[in-house]
Amino acid sequence: MFSMRPRWGFDWHELITGILFILAALVLLFEPHVGVTALAIVFGFVAIISGLTTISGFSKLRDLVGNVAIFALVIGIIDLLIGLLFIIKPTSGIMTIGYLFAFWFILDSIERLLVIGHLRQFGTGYYWVSLILDILSLLLGVLLLVNPVVAAISMTWMIAIYLIIFGVNAIVLAFARR
Repeated sequence: MFSMRPRWGFDWHELITGILFILAALVLLFEPHVGVTALAIVFGFVAIISGLTTISGFSKLRDLVGNVAIFALVIGIIDLLIGLLFIIKPTSGIMTIGYLFAFWFILDSIERLLVIGHLRQFGTGYYWVSLILDILSLLLGVLLLVNPVVAAISMTWMIAIYLIIFGVNAIVLAFARR
């Protein structure tokens, strides 16, 4: 179920991304007084790191899944741009944070679902865990987009849940690719 056939080597980028996502989630859960400006800046850095992680794995991913990996590259660039926006102009990030997070969650989840097939080579267990976590991430993104009132009321909790899911998934990928 979790057999290892092809090996990339331990994926430190995914591990670091997963840990940062989980740390950001813990800050949101246990420090609710964190201002939206700080939230925008912190997630700016998280988006940049996520984008760099996606871009750094592009060539290996392209070798495994073909041209569909271009979508991952585009998402990586979008992550970088969103991150820069949140850091350089936090007020713009604050005003649009609900929708930006919704689109970010949706696009990242779709990207991972499009390229998920390569995980079967690492073991079907990793494939199914990642599939379930990516679908949960996609559903959270859609909920943010469809119901902005719920998003406004529970933004920090929803973001924290998403970050935990995405963080755990990134850590699973780090170990799957070793």
